[in-house]
Amino acid sequence: MSRTDQIRGRLGRRDLLKITGAAAGTAALGNLTGQGVLPTRDAVARQDAANAIVFGVGTDVDELDPRTIDTQEGYIACANIYDCLVLYDLGATTLRPGLAESWEISDDGLVYTFNLRQGVNFHDGAPFNADAVVTWFNSIKEGAPGSQFDATRMVYMQDFISSWIDSVEAVDESTVRMTLPEPYSPLLANLAIPIAGMVSPTAIAAGLDSVAVNPSGTGAFRLARPEDWTRDSQLVLEANPDYWGGAPKVEQFIIKVVPEGSTRLQQVETGELDIAWALTPEDVERARQNPDLVVVEDAGLNTNCVELNTTKEPFTSKEVRQALNYAVNKEELSEGLYNGNMVPAGGVLPPVDWAYNPELESYPYDPDRARELLAEAGYDEGNPLTFTFMAYTIPRGYNPVGDRLATAIQEYWSEVGVEAEIQTAEWTQYRADRRADMFQCSLSGWQGDNGDPDNFLYSLLAGASKGAGNTAFYENPEVDALLRQAQEVSDQDVRTELYQQAEQLIVDDAPWVFLGYQMHQVVTRANITDFDLQPTYIYYMAGVGKA
Repeated sequence: MSRTDQIRGRLGRRDLLKITGAAAGTAALGNLTGQGVLPTRDAVARQDAANAIVFGVGTDVDELDPRTIDTQEGYIACANIYDCLVLYDLGATTLRPGLAESWEISDDGLVYTFNLRQGVNFHDGAPFNADAVVTWFNSIKEGAPGSQFDATRMVYMQDFISSWIDSVEAVDESTVRMTLPEPYSPLLANLAIPIAGMVSPTAIAAGLDSVAVNPSGTGAFRLARPEDWTRDSQLVLEANPDYWGGAPKVEQFIIKVVPEGSTRLQQVETGELDIAWALTPEDVERARQNPDLVVVEDAGLNTNCVELNTTKEPFTSKEVRQALNYAVNKEELSEGLYNGNMVPAGGVLPPVDWAYNPELESYPYDPDRARELLAEAGYDEGNPLTFTFMAYTIPRGYNPVGDRLATAIQEYWSEVGVEAEIQTAEWTQYRADRRADMFQCSLSGWQGDNGDPDNFLYSLLAGASKGAGNTAFYENPEVDALLRQAQEVSDQDVRTELYQQAEQLIVDDAPWVFLGYQMHQVVTRANITDFDLQPTYIYYMAGVGKA
């Protein structure tokens, strides 16, 4: 009898889920080394300013060039160092003016004219104007004058921005005109994602490697000196007193790396952290009992899944992919691993998305049906389905328990005769290998960037997104046609119908095991004021105070 069988004899499955793999969550963290500046006495001392907000995360910011960031931690940092032409309203995905005070869209949807904010300078002193916007756009547009486009580093730039814009030209010093090859309804929402942060032309001239560690934006906070970023330890950002939106309420915004979630909770309890991000459900429940802490929470704009690479055996078989969906009890996962804080998934879009379909036909827990489908695909006790199941180990907003999820899913699959061998990899390498088409099956997930269903369905599952957001390498021409049609119309009711048709086809094809949508939860000290949960998980910190 295996150890798991012995445990099951004494505990119900929900208890089993809570302990299964609990010690595995930091297995790969010892491999995080990073490249960067060594700690200095000055850099450490600078974090001790009394008027600072310290934000605890599980892994380091990847880099500080918004054009090349590829982690949520990087998005959080860049959302405060850089401004976009448009910004999200606080606590929402609706839009407000940013570096553009206003804009007009032509009747045919092909020309966007932005009226720029005047009198704004970048952190390095360069003026923000129409020429700066042109320089920024050309730097991300393949083939444009001064292009620095690098498909391996600018992972999302083509999918979200540059493919949808033919050119950007300066009409005058404070006006720019964007011309599109065809109408693209999500454009404004995409221009508010931190990857569209405006970078100083002086910084751009120094090259991608320089901007990655020497950022210069127009945002509320700035990196005053390179040595204020100590890799795998902390990033100290200073307030920009000349910020066009008004000086921030605190002198410093510090992103501190604390790999263990339990340690992040302890440090927010003792006051070493002011805000703790990506805590486990157990730690969130503990925080609720502490009068010095506040659990700030809302429905999550995210999706949690297992990706099945549709180009690799055995996942070229639709029956296999569907069987793995039927084998997982999502309701039990939610209660056992997430304390009920995961909404079980029918498909891709979370309930807070405006195109969510409550009538979507999906996969209930049905292990007998899973076995039938496996048998149809040629797998049984004499010929069991076997494959490698890749898992990340660090907490994510859509999955705060890390690879404990993989262990729980492995257990469900084993009950229908599937033998999945779990392997883990360091987070940066994990993402790179997944995009490089190296995995058969892997834990995955997504935190919405802009509130538009296009950001989920097209970014993650369109054929054109393969190797970027689409790392299931899934392609269905009928789905692609529906998604493109939805991008070209502006009527939200029409777009909703198109997205729901596409999502049903995707669910039927089962390129993912659809798991759930995690509650968005952040724990703060009780003296932190005006902290808004941003549905897109980026957190604008300029207006956040410390009583």
